[in-house]
Amino acid sequence: MVNRSLFPVILLLLSSTGVIQAHPLDPLSTAEIARVAPLLRQLGRIDDSSRFPLITLYSPPKSEVLSWREGQSYSRRALAVVKQGSRTFEAIVDLRSSGLESWTEVSGVQPMLLEEELFGVAEIVQADPRWRQAMRRRGFESFETVICMPLSAGYLGDSTETGKRLVRVPCFDGRDGRNFWAHPIEGLTAVVDLNQKSVLRVHDNGNAPVPHNGTEYGREDVGPQRQVNRVSPSQPAGAGYQLKGHEVEWQGWSFHFRFDARVGPVLSAVRHKDGEQWRSVLYEGHLSEIFVPYMDPAAGWSFRTYMDAGEYGAGKLMSPLEVGGDCPDYSSFFGAVMSDDKGQPLERENALCLFERDPVDPSWRHYDFVGGSTETRRSQELVLRFIPAIGNYDYVFDWIFRQDGSIRVRVGATGIVEVKGVAATDSLNDPSGSADQYGRFIDRNTVAVNHDHFINFRLDFDVDGPSNSFVIDRMRTQKVESSSGRKSVWAVQSEIARTESDAQLVLNLERPALWRVIHPGKRGVGGYPVSYQIAVGHNAISLLDPSDWPQIRASFTKYHLWVTPYSAEERYAGGDYPYQNQRAAGLPEWTQANRQIENTDIVLWYTVGFHHVVRPEDWPVMPIAWHEFELKPFGFFKRNPAMDLP
Repeated sequence: MVNRSLFPVILLLLSSTGVIQAHPLDPLSTAEIARVAPLLRQLGRIDDSSRFPLITLYSPPKSEVLSWREGQSYSRRALAVVKQGSRTFEAIVDLRSSGLESWTEVSGVQPMLLEEELFGVAEIVQADPRWRQAMRRRGFESFETVICMPLSAGYLGDSTETGKRLVRVPCFDGRDGRNFWAHPIEGLTAVVDLNQKSVLRVHDNGNAPVPHNGTEYGREDVGPQRQVNRVSPSQPAGAGYQLKGHEVEWQGWSFHFRFDARVGPVLSAVRHKDGEQWRSVLYEGHLSEIFVPYMDPAAGWSFRTYMDAGEYGAGKLMSPLEVGGDCPDYSSFFGAVMSDDKGQPLERENALCLFERDPVDPSWRHYDFVGGSTETRRSQELVLRFIPAIGNYDYVFDWIFRQDGSIRVRVGATGIVEVKGVAATDSLNDPSGSADQYGRFIDRNTVAVNHDHFINFRLDFDVDGPSNSFVIDRMRTQKVESSSGRKSVWAVQSEIARTESDAQLVLNLERPALWRVIHPGKRGVGGYPVSYQIAVGHNAISLLDPSDWPQIRASFTKYHLWVTPYSAEERYAGGDYPYQNQRAAGLPEWTQANRQIENTDIVLWYTVGFHHVVRPEDWPVMPIAWHEFELKPFGFFKRNPAMDLP
């Protein structure tokens, strides 16, 4: 008789050897990650000093995935980014044969920050005599409660920094409680070379008082709590979706998901059922990059131009989701497996949650004023949620599947805003009038600095298959002569984008347009090609000068939308290695070739942006500010897919 307690172990072993097949796009398992470093060591490629900023699934060829059927074998590879001293290598490991497929040095780049670098910087900084002297001038004799934060260095044109692996480190007074962000030690920044583990220089630009205000946010800190009559959602009949490994089926939708250490959840094989036929919508969709530039030119702030996904890893910074708080208590929760700095598997709990919810709004309704009757249908949604805590900010990422055939993608920004300490107490007591030149007072001696958020998504559409085109439906005013007295109307003029430059687009309220992905060979109602629309919400465009280094590095923000032909190697809008990058990598480089995008496999890159002028109401913890867009069927179905709701 087989010991049933050994089933999980047996399944794990079988899955690592390929006996049990799951899905080609499943994330790397604990066993698979555990095999990468020993293999590279056995082959003499790494030693005890080697570090792994990233180990993740090396995506199999798209053609292989599209032709794969359950029970068939498939390729299985891992991509490992290896830091060897000051050098960076990419290894592709064949997990089926336990062989090294390639080992390539990538010159002139800096990989994502390591955990040991993030947590080891404080000791380096606090041992430096220049920093200690500057702190003593500020009245600090003990540094036990001083918290130093390694911030990505950016690049501002200083050629002496080329080739060095740098972080810039401001510090905070942590004596007052958990909200150390509220107590910056302003004007003091250490520049640390992570490879040399030394402080290169210390910038000491004045001695503003450290703000000390009542800015804590825990339950015990805010005093008596208000009475709230909670509405408790429940699902007594159980989940309405079906789970099979990493595949989900719900209300006519089917999709696969996996967790990636750089970008978080990756959704793939997204299909919708139309009658008895499953029709493809997206091959893959995921976060691509997050660009957050601050608008203060002071030495301690000018470098704060973060590329969060590529510099830190949004997936690596996942925060465990709280049952009943972040997600309903009836949710399904999923862990994530990543690698630590030494390439060992690192298992994290509650990285993702999946849940249904009734958003209260009806899916559709109509009141028949002749018959005096109302027909209304209550809607339901399926949400896949992920919340990384990237320094001071928390981002809530939702992929929301709806019963009308649309997908809503939402990003909610919350957490604690970055602030600077200033000598003036408020705008009425600022003799120079300059303390709030680049922000606003939100507390005593506390200015929140203006900044932007730009979040780019990579959307590999496969609308009824990979052969797609991109259409711009421009709404143009037409002057008319009519006996009715009308003098103008607007009409739609549709244009197919033939090359990449045709599809580099900025939202413009004065020249509105619809953006759609069509399948030229499939016709729907009215004889038009079937399509999906990317329906945009409010947005922003970068206001930085094109010659400014942060704008060069994040040139993907020049347009809200880019369209490229599919390439498995093109995954990140700001390039593979944005850390201290000095050029316009990613989308601007790829699209210089101005490739054909008509009637082929295409990828859309959409950026959601917002300018943040901070309010006092954003302090000490910011209410969630939501920003979103939708993927909507446009002639894809014969009628409203939600007509059959009960």
